[in-house]
Amino acid sequence: MRREFSAGGVLFRGEEVLLIKNPSEVWTFPKGIVEEGERPEETAVREVLEETGVEGEILRPLGEITYWYTLKGERVFKRVRYFLMRYLRGEPRPSSEVLDSKFFPVEEAKDLLKYKGDKEILSKALSFLQDQIFPNS
Repeated sequence: MRREFSAGGVLFRGEEVLLIKNPSEVWTFPKGIVEEGERPEETAVREVLEETGVEGEILRPLGEITYWYTLKGERVFKRVRYFLMRYLRGEPRPSSEVLDSKFFPVEEAKDLLKYKGDKEILSKALSFLQDQIFPNS
């Protein structure tokens, strides 16, 4: 069994969230492998920029998701640590690693996300943002 550890970002620009369309044609969040000597936070910022052309900064950790997938016939256990990020600069332009990258209104993003873990991470991000905007509601 192979194991992978990745980090990614849930980046907001106002009321919109940044998604990528992966090679499987599924909308998801930008993420990538944490390289040796790299902190997960650094990976998240780097991967968002590399995959989308958008620069962001981390506001806080959102938690981890885990899942299994198959790569060339081998089962891989993947752990992904996500961070809530805010937009700094740049316009989405997909890299060679992804099919597309775009900002979507939150409600549309909820409909586009396919993976259970992605939906949970978006929900955590929105809950945190809600608490920041309306702390006692």
